[in-house]
Amino acid sequence: PPAHNHNSHAPVKEFLDDAALHEWHDFPPTYMDADFRLTPDKVIFGEVFPADWDAATVASHPGLMFAHVACMVIAYFVLLPIGLALRAAGHPAHFIVSGASLAVAALGWFAGVAYKAAMPDLYPGAKHGGIGNILLLTQITLTVVDSLALIKRCVAFSRSGSRRGWKLFLHDALRISDGGPTVANRYEMVGVHDEEDDGDVTRWRAIFVVGDEDDSRPPSPPSLPSRQSTGSEGTLHESPTSSRQSHHMFELDGGRLRKMGTMPSRGAFDQEHTPAWTIAPDSAPEQVSRRASATRAVQIVLTWIRRTQVVLAYVAVCTGIPVYVGMCRAGFINTCAAHIIKGSIFFGYGVLTFARYLGAYADLGWAWNRKPAGSRAVSAEMVECAVIFTYGATNTWMERFGSKAGDPYTVKQVQHISIAVMFAFGGLAGCLLESVRVRKLLGSVISTNSDNGRVQEPPTYAFSFNPFPALVIAITGLAMAAHHQDYVFQVQIHSLWGILLAGGSLFRFLTYCYLWLRPPTDSMLPSRPPTEVLTSFGWAAGGIVFMLSDEEVAFAAMRSGFDDVMAFLNFTVALTCLVFCWIVVVMAVKGFSLVRMKR
Repeated sequence: PPAHNHNSHAPVKEFLDDAALHEWHDFPPTYMDADFRLTPDKVIFGEVFPADWDAATVASHPGLMFAHVACMVIAYFVLLPIGLALRAAGHPAHFIVSGASLAVAALGWFAGVAYKAAMPDLYPGAKHGGIGNILLLTQITLTVVDSLALIKRCVAFSRSGSRRGWKLFLHDALRISDGGPTVANRYEMVGVHDEEDDGDVTRWRAIFVVGDEDDSRPPSPPSLPSRQSTGSEGTLHESPTSSRQSHHMFELDGGRLRKMGTMPSRGAFDQEHTPAWTIAPDSAPEQVSRRASATRAVQIVLTWIRRTQVVLAYVAVCTGIPVYVGMCRAGFINTCAAHIIKGSIFFGYGVLTFARYLGAYADLGWAWNRKPAGSRAVSAEMVECAVIFTYGATNTWMERFGSKAGDPYTVKQVQHISIAVMFAFGGLAGCLLESVRVRKLLGSVISTNSDNGRVQEPPTYAFSFNPFPALVIAITGLAMAAHHQDYVFQVQIHSLWGILLAGGSLFRFLTYCYLWLRPPTDSMLPSRPPTEVLTSFGWAAGGIVFMLSDEEVAFAAMRSGFDDVMAFLNFTVALTCLVFCWIVVVMAVKGFSLVRMKR
């Protein structure tokens, strides 16, 4: 078909040949046509209306669609991130925000169901509704799990018979510390690395009592692992600092110590309340260890599921928009899916890079900071290279999807397969350089020939300087900027996102140059190199333009007179700034909550 001609000798056209497109592709009416009552002279996606189509009488429910979109956006991109931030900080308000998110999402879901029931099926085989159902059911399940734990604490509090007011209720039922450190969600990103201190925690029995009198104070239990940053949350345990005559009950809860409450103060002759360390049976450590490991594994899984709700909501958006406007049908489905998926990868890469700049994952050494002592986390570059390798290894074979056995390789397929091979081996080379064992082997020539077997390592060895991820993305951008297209506007849009990706990689190179001169080995706080803001912006904006460079979007812009590169660039910059601004707000909410919980 003309729209898929990637022969480098084909002439580049300036005006859209709509008649040629309609010869090989059907463009039926869409939900957007019905809601906005579009006539044949106002359609932008090339729709051809049947003879009985009447824009004035066709079923139309734009109010339901607006309610559906507004509620879902507020629920999953406004309330849910705020709730996750509050939960990460251990703030009890996350119960309220999460409940509000579920309520708004339910309203949006009902609006969507009502809209679908009131409209004819204008997009047969759409998967958007199924994704929305999975998303809502996931949120309901997580809310039920959280509510069961909260109800259990409330019941335990009510059975205790205490009448000391709402503060004590919040303290015991919602686990708010009056003055101690915040107990943050300690399982964010835990699965990335191993922890060596679990054995120390599980050697203590599940419940014990601590007294703080000078003449009878028992030895302190082993200190728990403490990890706290803006990127992932550590475990902080409460210290039994209270009045001289108070005692506190603690229990081992999922691998950490939780204060259960205060025991009644004793008098000078109350022998039955003498504080003591109760020794557990010999089999208790093993039982507690298994229970703590199982609890920890479950909480890790739940934490990942909670955070993937935002990603799943994004997938729902990426499927909902094509269904509403009638894109990605028949012969356009492969190219449409490729632009959405690959553009989303670069957009997500830019968002995560900006989060690293703000300080996310600082306790893993991923926020351009010194890795905390004892951390066994892999480097951020190792993760980047592994993702790039996986992407290239899988896409190498996907370019032949839709081709028949024996079909010759087209120029387009050769172009895309070569890029995928570059991703595969570029990512593999980066992974090898990030391997500690490979690095030791590369330096074995010097270390084995030294007199004492020891060689002073340079400061740069404490940090990773791996240009392969940025190099692969830069070459991809430059190659796609020269990618042949059938229309001038398509060439310009591909050049735009190619330049953005290459520009972002250039600033990553500058980041490495600056950090090479002075590696961030002095502090565990995020160093926040300013070049990373530009890196993340280039990659995120490039990903958005990548999605907008889809053929159907370009054709729609040409039909409506919006085939202007500046308009696309301004829209992309505005959307990227909006997303980055909201990320800063969410991270600030988390930091503010941590500060409030410490007071």
